[in-house]
Amino acid sequence: MGTRFIATTECDSHQDYKTAILRAKEEDIVLTERITGVPLAVIRTPYVERIGTKAGPFGRLLLKGRTTKHWMRAWYSVRSFWQLKEAIRKGSSTKDAWQAGRSVGEIDAVLPAAEVMAGFAAAYRAPAAE
Repeated sequence: MGTRFIATTECDSHQDYKTAILRAKEEDIVLTERITGVPLAVIRTPYVERIGTKAGPFGRLLLKGRTTKHWMRAWYSVRSFWQLKEAIRKGSSTKDAWQAGRSVGEIDAVLPAAEVMAGFAAAYRAPAAE
């Protein structure tokens, strides 16, 4: 459900992120472990295609270890932080990788959160009315 709330008027995510969600289809969502070390659903972008979705040989080895997986995940987190900081410094959006779920295929407009909630409530009540 989080993806739907990124594409709301109240969310302060960059407009590029909201646009990517509006344009994406369910089949554009891929799982990658290259960003955090654990599977993460993201919108397929040229960056995601370039880096791949699987950890490299060294990363895979470390991610299998009981203790070393924490070190590898920490490395991924630090790297992601620095990449985000650099994108902000340059004044750009983070066009490299946008987290989103498969529900993107159902999102076709940026709406106020109240409208989103009203839609969820109506969908919940609809089966009971039948």
